Amino acid sequence: MGQTSGKLDDAAAQKRMMEVQRQYVNVRMEAVDFENPTGADDDKEEEEDAPDAAGAGDAAQTVEEDVTYERYKPAKLVVKHARPHPSHAVENGTLATVAPPDVTYKLRIETERPEVVREGRLSDLQLEFVTYACQRHEGDLASGARRGFFLGDGAGMGKGRQLAGLILENLLAGRRKHVWVTTCIDLKDDAARDLRDVGVDDVDVFALPTDPRAAMTQEAGVLVCTYSGMSKGCSAAATARGTAGRLEQLVRWCGDGFDGCLLFDESHCAKNLLPEVKGGQTNAGRAVFEIQRRLPRARVVYCSATAVSEPRNYAYMTRLGLWGPGSPFPVAGGGDESEVAAIAGFVKASECRGVGAMELCALHLKREGALLCRTLSYKGAAFEVVEASLTAEQVKQYDKAAQLWQVLHTRCEQKLAHLALAVEALDPTTLGLTPKDDAYAAAYDRYDAEAKKYKACRASYHSQLWGGHQRFFRSLITGFKVPKLVELARTALKEGKCVVVGLQSTGEARTRDAIEEHGEIFDDFVSAPRATIERLITKVFACPDDEARKARRKAARFGGGDTATNDDAPLGRTVRGVGRRAAAVRKKTYADTDSDDDDDKSVDEEKEAKRLGIVYGKTAVRWKRPTGAMASGVITRRQYPFFMCKFEGTAGELKFSDAQIGNMIVYDVDDSDDSPRPSPRPSPRPKSKPGAKKRKSGDSDDEDFEEDDEEEEEAFSDEESAAAA
Repeated sequence: MGQTSGKLDDAAAQKRMMEVQRQYVNVRMEAVDFENPTGADDDKEEEEDAPDAAGAGDAAQTVEEDVTYERYKPAKLVVKHARPHPSHAVENGTLATVAPPDVTYKLRIETERPEVVREGRLSDLQLEFVTYACQRHEGDLASGARRGFFLGDGAGMGKGRQLAGLILENLLAGRRKHVWVTTCIDLKDDAARDLRDVGVDDVDVFALPTDPRAAMTQEAGVLVCTYSGMSKGCSAAATARGTAGRLEQLVRWCGDGFDGCLLFDESHCAKNLLPEVKGGQTNAGRAVFEIQRRLPRARVVYCSATAVSEPRNYAYMTRLGLWGPGSPFPVAGGGDESEVAAIAGFVKASECRGVGAMELCALHLKREGALLCRTLSYKGAAFEVVEASLTAEQVKQYDKAAQLWQVLHTRCEQKLAHLALAVEALDPTTLGLTPKDDAYAAAYDRYDAEAKKYKACRASYHSQLWGGHQRFFRSLITGFKVPKLVELARTALKEGKCVVVGLQSTGEARTRDAIEEHGEIFDDFVSAPRATIERLITKVFACPDDEARKARRKAARFGGGDTATNDDAPLGRTVRGVGRRAAAVRKKTYADTDSDDDDDKSVDEEKEAKRLGIVYGKTAVRWKRPTGAMASGVITRRQYPFFMCKFEGTAGELKFSDAQIGNMIVYDVDDSDDSPRPSPRPSPRPKSKPGAKKRKSGDSDDEDFEEDDEEEEEAFSDEESAAAA
């Protein structure tokens, strides 16, 4: 066959193609014949005349058509009084053809914690995982390392609860130290919740300290860390610099002979240990590989619903026994399963055999008792698309947003056009220069440099513009759906159903930016569309505010001024709320005490601290941790432009901006005692008696602020009393 050109040189062919494209645009979707989109009459005839390439006729099917599922129940595990899983579970039909090994492990939960089984805290399917994982951990690989287990259950099977059940079983066996690796440190609370649900109440659940050189004093408990945190210091560059690695800190806490659980939740984060592209290896994959090598007796569990999509994703699962001594893929020279050559040999052999090799690996692991892969059954489930009709106000808001983005696009193109004209004016030919002129070389170099800058600037502008455009309208449309969602949720709750809401984007990044800049106290929701617009204007246009807007924004920030509106206030704030807090900060007074730590401070820093009423080492603060708990501490020093604070239970210092500190200061510490005492507060204003003089319409709004302040102070006093109790 000859080579086909990508261009249509024939004018008639181009015309026919344009007509086909025009039909796709103009006609309704139902009118398009997708089996014969070009309208050619001989397409089907050619298909009928052509021989079957696979030689199988109708037997040739796609992979999706071959996939079947079988109802799943524990095949060989019998636990007295065990309750069935709340929902039906299924298993891949191919995997269901292999039976798991016989159960030889005696479950301690059944005898020592019968209430966990009897009350259904762990279902029969979840108890099956605990049993087979413990049974697998009782054996060793040929290299002497303890064997591992792979939990590949789908969403809804309660993988976190199963891992908590495994920790409970090992706690009953006397193993007091365990490591739980996950994707986000916020999931530490979820891990603690799962442990409480299975009856683990007397074990400390904690995270890695912020200082990589800090020693962890906990003699027992569950250490929760993230893949990114564990991998810090594992890169080649960090090793060359001598950066303290978090992996070393973790291994030191585990100690020699560590035989507790090493749980890799969402283990697919480490799947790029052996990437296809050179240099694509991730630090997370390197850290997971290394900690398994450093802790050979750890009881490893890989947990993920999407852990393996191709053979090379198995590379970090060194405890499954798929390669190494005693396996079909041994290492030449007597190496163990951590040898890269053995991993590469397994990957190469599996990739050559395609999908069939992946299925054989799964069948082999289940037969060896190293794999469980179940998922919820969708039998009886229904899918319905509900249309959320826009109100007249929403339609008007959308039209205005579209007009705004048209203006932004026009302004962006105008700015790029001006830049292009400026670059074109530097062209040596435009300046009348020829290559023979002495100034031609310098002029051309300048022109070439500016042309490259323009090209990069154009790409950056378009990226910022259209990226912001997508984020803006995605957030806006999500907001338009909320009223209909609330209506459907209320109806479902009245019918006794459970409601689960999935969000494409939560706007958390914009909220964190607002917290970092203005503190954690909000008067209103953080508008993600507004944050997107402000970010685009700042990055693309970089236009300074006019003096009037600067004055309004300053007034809004400090809660004063008659011209400031909520549009001028920071994200998530209102002018009234900002003013109320500013008035509260101005009213607070602090004891005048001397500090020995102020001798080495600069005069400017002392003035700044005095303005805010801060005495280093004396002024106490309260901070709401991400977990929701309140932490108490003191302001230790100034590290411009931040204040450094030391909190109870925290190894290092945390930094906060001026605005954050103003909202956190609550009382001072007495020189003679280490216990905190409340700061002097203004006595509450007596309530107005009948017949008292009413405020005139022209009076200041400070009285309203003072009333709000008194309510806040009373609420805070109750909060302090509760904390003291």
